[in-house]
Formats: sequence, C-alpha cells, structure tokens
Amino acid sequence: MAGKNVLAFDLGASSGRGMLASFDGKRIALEEVHRFPHNFSILNGHAYWNILFLMDEMKRGIGKCTESVSGVGFDTWGVDCGFLDREGQLVGLPGSYRDGALDEENMHQALARLGGEEYAFSQTGIASLAYNTLFKLYYMAREMPSMMEQAQTMLLMPNLIEYFFSGVKHGEYSIASTTQMYDMKGRTWAGELLERLGIPERILTPVDLAGKDLGGLRPEIAREVGQPDLHIISAPGHDTACAVEAVPAEGEEFTFLSSGTWSLMGISSKKMLEGEKVVRDKISNEGTADGGYRPTVNIIGLWMNQELRRNFQAQGKDYSFVEMQEMAAREKPLQSFIRPDDFMQSGDYTVKIREYCKETGQPVPETDGAVVRCMLESLALKYRQVYESFKPYITWEEKLYIVGGGSQNGVLNQFAANALGIPVIAGASEATAVGNVMSQFKALGAYHTKEEKCEILANSFGTREYLPQEQEAWQEAYGRFERLY
Repeated sequence: MAGKNVLAFDLGASSGRGMLASFDGKRIALEEVHRFPHNFSILNGHAYWNILFLMDEMKRGIGKCTESVSGVGFDTWGVDCGFLDREGQLVGLPGSYRDGALDEENMHQALARLGGEEYAFSQTGIASLAYNTLFKLYYMAREMPSMMEQAQTMLLMPNLIEYFFSGVKHGEYSIASTTQMYDMKGRTWAGELLERLGIPERILTPVDLAGKDLGGLRPEIAREVGQPDLHIISAPGHDTACAVEAVPAEGEEFTFLSSGTWSLMGISSKKMLEGEKVVRDKISNEGTADGGYRPTVNIIGLWMNQELRRNFQAQGKDYSFVEMQEMAAREKPLQSFIRPDDFMQSGDYTVKIREYCKETGQPVPETDGAVVRCMLESLALKYRQVYESFKPYITWEEKLYIVGGGSQNGVLNQFAANALGIPVIAGASEATAVGNVMSQFKALGAYHTKEEKCEILANSFGTREYLPQEQEAWQEAYGRFERLY
C-alpha cells in the first residue's frame, strides 16, 4: 500500500475542501488541494444546498491531483438529503437543515402524531431535534406533496454526491443514523414510525457500512478530471463519524469530543443507551464507521469564539484566534459564566455576554480578554454538564479525547481537563479528513486492526495531554454554573 493516494472531500458549514492523503507505509501526509465556499441559499422562503456549484468544485478538486488517486470519499454534516425521480434525475434542490420551516412547532406536530418523544426514541434510538430528516420529510409530505410524489429515491447528502459520481444508489450507516428514521437496534428503516407520519418507505435505499467500493467514476467524469482509475469508496458519510475514526484510542470504548463550530461529545460504545434519562438528556445513539454505536450530544462549540472574533473585527480589533487565547489566559479565572445553549444565533457577543452577566447578577467582564475567558470557561463547564450525563455508562478509563479544529485551542483544552477533572488528550486537528482517509485506506487494505490504525495516527499526527488543575476552584465554579440552569 505504500505510495497509494486517496482524496477526501469534507463539506462543512461555510466551506468545502479536498484533502489529498499519501501513505508511505508508516505515516499519512495530508495536503489541501482545493478549498471552496459552501453556503446555503434561500429560495422562495426555503434553504437549499448549491449542489451544482459544489459538484463542479469537487470535480475541479479531483482534476487538481497530478498523481494517480486510488479512492475518493465524501462526508458532510448529518440529516440533509436530496431526491431522485424514476429516471434517476434530481427532483428540486437538496434542502438545508437551516430551513426556517424546520422549527419546534413542526417537530411537536409530528411528535404529537407519533404519540410523543418517547415513542420516537423507542423506534430509532435517536433524540428528537427539530432539524432531523424525519421532521423535514414530515413537513414535505404535508406541505410539498407533489415533490414527494415525484421522489422515487431519497439519498442523504454524502450518498447523493456518491451517486452523482458513480451512478450507485445506496445508504451508509453513520449518515443514516442521523435521520431519526433508522432503527439503530434493528438495523433497518423504522417502517412503523414512517407510516404514522405519511413518509413512504419505498424511497429509502438499503444501508451499508463504510468502506464499500462503489466502483469507478462515471466515464464522462473520469475523462473530465483525468483520473481513469479512481474509485468511489464510501467513507463514513457523517463528518462526526469521520472525526471519531481519527481518535487515537486503542480500546473499542472511549469518550470523545469532536471540537469545532459545534462540539459533539459522546462515547464509542458496544451497546445502545436507552431509558427515560437518555431521552431527557437528548443523547442520540448515532453510528460509527464499523457499525457500532456512538451515543452523542450536540453542544454549541467554537461558533461563539468565531462570532466574538467577528465582533472584535467590526470594532477595528483584528485579533487572531491565538491572540484571543492568550488574552483569555491572562484574565482572572472563574468570575462569570453564560449558558452556551442561549448563544446559538448571530449577534454582538461582546454586548450579549456582558448583558447576560449583568442580568444574572455576576461580575461583568470589562476587557476583551475577560469576555473571551468567560465564554471559554462556560463552554468547558457545559462539557462537564454533558459529561455527567454519560458518566453512568462509562466503565473504561476516564479520559477525554479531543479531535477537530478545537484541539488546537490549548486554553480551552486545559479548561476542559479542569472542569471534568480527567486527563484530556488532544489529537488531529483535521480529524474529519483524517477519519475519511483512514476509512478509505482500511478499505484498500493498508491496515486491518485498531492497533495498526493507532500506530499510523501516532506516527502521522501525534497527541498532547492536558492534566486537570485547580480542582477545588473548578468544582465550586461548576456549582455556580449549574444554578444558571
């Protein structure tokens, strides 16, 4: 396998990129070959993916690879999908989960028709969130019946892209698990649930595990991009599942945080988590690349850091993210906290954070660094709150693996170790792309065991450990943070 190359396309909230991975038999080298914007568009009151533009950009990215590439895999965020008609042509534009129609009212209407959130969870093992595919299709069946009548096949976005490149229609387990339409225990589509909401099961495809070779490029695309031997290899379609594939844990069960615009905390587990507490804590039993379970909770993440940076820039202060970390580190610790859950919408966070602290009777952060520290400490304490919901199920050594772009934020990593009271291991910052290419290399036979994977990850990306500090002060701070809820 030495000398083999594979390409990963990762489509995120604001950009897409093509990452070329070369494997020399011991380590992987990653190179960004193409980056392009990726923003949803509003048309006639609904949010859509710019799929034609994205396809052109991905073909351009493949064409930029000057060496022979063996495989290409695609991953996106969860839940979004597109539809094909009887002839295999696209029906309309794929919708975005940011569609304003996918609100709490629409979700509650669907849950009322189902008989409640507990029933929905019992059929799927997934937490009810307003933007889940289930509620999207419920809305469409009710408000867009003509489009649903035309639809013969629904494909989730990574699988839709695979179809456009290969002509193969299929579903992949990790991305299917995000829909709240797939029975994670029975490993089949939740037919009874779908029938109750008027969603036709006929539009759904069989579901495979990641690693399936879907064959070569469509001939016309192969000629266009100059890669006649390139095969489409079904990577874990969900970007979080890819990120978890990049966790350098040798055991099958571990605790992880995929840290980026969103923070996703969870465990890699041999079994599903069930019961009233799991439903109440909004834990979703999503899928791993190899068919296991990845119980996960969504947390607003470094979106708040990104928003603060935009606010500072608007004030003429062009701080880098590193400078923001350094500013925060110099401030007095554990003064004031916010509820990260309340900071998901755009706005002037320098004002909103100060107003929140004033309204809740806490010291108001005066300096820019104090505002950043308040945000970072609050996020770390939110990690603690979510970790507590997982703690009853953790039977392995307590440590938290952090991967993704946020793994580079050393200040937040240290705060997380302090807040949770356990070691934090920071791994690959390009975790989504790393997990995508690792899945492809496994499919191509580059490695076979968990131990071999961890050795490749260690050789290629390394780790950094953060040990908990100032435990008494952080325990007292967590009590104050909890009172905000």
